[in-house]
Amino acid sequence: MRLKDAQALVDRCFAGVAHGAPRLHEPEDPRFSERPSAVWLEYRWYVHERGLAELFLKWPRVPVAQCPEAEISVVRVHLLGDSPELATRARGLLEGGTPSQERILGLFGGDGVERECVSLGATSVTLEHWAKAGPRELLDAERFLALSGTLSSPDSTPEERHEAVQRISDERSERVVAVLLGLLEQRSSLMALRVLSEWGVTQAREPLRRALEAVAPDNPADLWALTALDRRLEAWEAVARLGGEGISPR
Repeated sequence: MRLKDAQALVDRCFAGVAHGAPRLHEPEDPRFSERPSAVWLEYRWYVHERGLAELFLKWPRVPVAQCPEAEISVVRVHLLGDSPELATRARGLLEGGTPSQERILGLFGGDGVERECVSLGATSVTLEHWAKAGPRELLDAERFLALSGTLSSPDSTPEERHEAVQRISDERSERVVAVLLGLLEQRSSLMALRVLSEWGVTQAREPLRRALEAVAPDNPADLWALTALDRRLEAWEAVARLGGEGISPR
């Protein structure tokens, strides 16, 4: 499927649904022209009631003028929160495809995320059902204290903090949100920003903006990643205006 055809398909499936944040089409922004990658990316954020659909397209990094005719390799939708309407719209992208779960087993393994995947020629279209609202089982007290201690310690390494964020976010709760926001008050953490943006914790937008302002001009990879997370949080703010909220317990 060519990029222009994939974009038209997305437009049809999500016609009339509000955008929670401006589309992020990488070839349109010269800041990302030097991002070290073999692919171009486009992200979109659709919002409805208490849900968010984050959609991205991926295709080879051909010259910008050739992008519309380039063959798309991936169309993927992340469904966050709780919106049956967005789920229905997203399933429209799967129609006419050949079920192909085997294409994604090697990529994701058993990470617990529910996925539906089809092939449309050489294009993989995947719908991922990310976490819904509500807490997860609490970590035991000793484990929680050890992980939160790593995150608050000035002597922990970036690698130790990255792993601690991954482990502590197995629990989705107010106390974990507080620990991650506290970490971001001390230092930037892309992993913590990813988790909080996935949960719809819009208080993370201020430290995220500080991280964006601190990105060096010769670091387009981090600039891209942080910009995408900032727009995800912008979309969650749009969900809140519709009367919904993030998926972290309130």
